[in-house]
Amino acid sequence: METVRVSTKGQVVIPKEIRDHAHIEPGTELAVTFVAGQIRFTPVPVVPASTHGETAGCLHKPHREPMDEIRIKAAIGAMLKARDEATKS
Repeated sequence: METVRVSTKGQVVIPKEIRDHAHIEPGTELAVTFVAGQIRFTPVPVVPASTHGETAGCLHKPHREPMDEIRIKAAIGAMLKARDEATKS
């Protein structure tokens, strides 16, 4: 186990051996969590953003027409509102 020192700015240097093993390169984003008394750094997966046009129809059912982005947002909003109303009881 290696130890590191926190700088006055709250910065920590991750040892090279650990960076190499975890494939952490300059610019890698890390999620920082505090769980059961432990500070954990987890690399954030890099997933390119998709547009509606790129994904339209991937879950399409033959009897349904593809929805545009406005209708999708409205449907999600209605679903969340219904869920919120159900949890108020």
